Amino acid sequence: MADSPIEAEAAQALFCAIADYVGSDLVHKHLDLKKYPTYDLFKANNKRLVELSYTQLEVPGVPLKKMEDFLIKKTDWYESSVLTAVKIIKELKSIDKDFQRLAKPKWSNIMYVRGAKADKSRAANAMENIEALFKIANKNDKNVFGDVNKWSPADIYFVSTKADKAIDEELASLKVKSIKGSGTIQDSYNFLNLNELCNGLLDSGDLLPLSLKKVQGSASLYNYNFTRSVEEKNLAAVKYFGVSDWSKLYTLKKPITRDIKIYFSKDLKEKIKVRHDPTTSGNFGVNKAIKFEIEVSGAGGRGGSVVAWPIITRIISEVDKKLSIDLDKGRTKGLKDYETELDKVNQRFKVKQSDNKSKLKSIPKTGEKIYDAYKADRVILSGLYICNNIMPILYQWFKQNEGNKKTKKLNDKFLQKFVEYTSSRSPQSGKFVIAK
Repeated sequence: MADSPIEAEAAQALFCAIADYVGSDLVHKHLDLKKYPTYDLFKANNKRLVELSYTQLEVPGVPLKKMEDFLIKKTDWYESSVLTAVKIIKELKSIDKDFQRLAKPKWSNIMYVRGAKADKSRAANAMENIEALFKIANKNDKNVFGDVNKWSPADIYFVSTKADKAIDEELASLKVKSIKGSGTIQDSYNFLNLNELCNGLLDSGDLLPLSLKKVQGSASLYNYNFTRSVEEKNLAAVKYFGVSDWSKLYTLKKPITRDIKIYFSKDLKEKIKVRHDPTTSGNFGVNKAIKFEIEVSGAGGRGGSVVAWPIITRIISEVDKKLSIDLDKGRTKGLKDYETELDKVNQRFKVKQSDNKSKLKSIPKTGEKIYDAYKADRVILSGLYICNNIMPILYQWFKQNEGNKKTKKLNDKFLQKFVEYTSSRSPQSGKFVIAK
């Protein structure tokens, strides 16, 4: 669950374990929101079931008490956990027929894993080992993904003892030296190998990567990357419907919006928003990140974002190499001018790039107002130097393609490539299921 509390992810693992234990036929009897509208009431009548199910979890950093305190305070997350767990246990066979065994009462050697190092007796758990395998594959495949979530956005894993052992053995095998040369097997390990392992375990009902969203009313399951032709068909349906106006530059007299929106729905609700955040999290330095954020609607929608500039330019180069080069030049010039002017602003406010923002905010009585004025100046600089050097390039490229029969399909392709990457549906991405 992107941006969700760790307690929410752990709670979902707990209720999935509960659903697994009671089985599909009895799940509605035990996980009944009408009968148990709050976690307190549920726990009061199912104390032994909760405590027993917690033993099936690997959720480091989230003891049962912490999880329960969260569920008591956040009734919406309790409801979401129940609805999702019931949906999964009732429809496991729609993911793969081999998962049907989980629908029977009592656990089938399945652990519910979130995070790493839940058990001090071992070096790592399955989720941490999968991430370790991802890092090796990503390095060998020239960092095709900016982070593990673009390969698979799984928040929790259902892991059988068979899968746990197989993942352990896979990681251990990579340390073995090659027969020839001085390298190790991991030097050639890539996403073809990682996906073969994980997809094979999923197909046998031993590994389930599950991405979670907060659920209200009812839950649904969506399978991703199970059939490449299906993903390609869905991505091909992404079409260009226009771009927000950037025919005029940002000026002090007319400080227009600093983002640009590229639409891929008729109602203009689904879009890529490109923006620069002029502030940093903790100091007065330069924020170099240009964010490409996908905004989608609908229950099955997959959003996401990308901020790593090498990834952004690589995606764009797959559509138009010249556009990628032009944007890179614009960004470089914009950042240079932005930093020059930012230094002047910093001098005026008597701060350095490395200073913590508290230097202004902690000034007695006027600190917050001074910091707000400082941020306002940074916003102006962002518009004048970053946005004015990037947004017009994008705008003109899309508008030029609109009027050309030969190139207008490039607008569609641009959108498709970004949606593909941000929604974890690249050819190298692994299989996963979203519950939402």
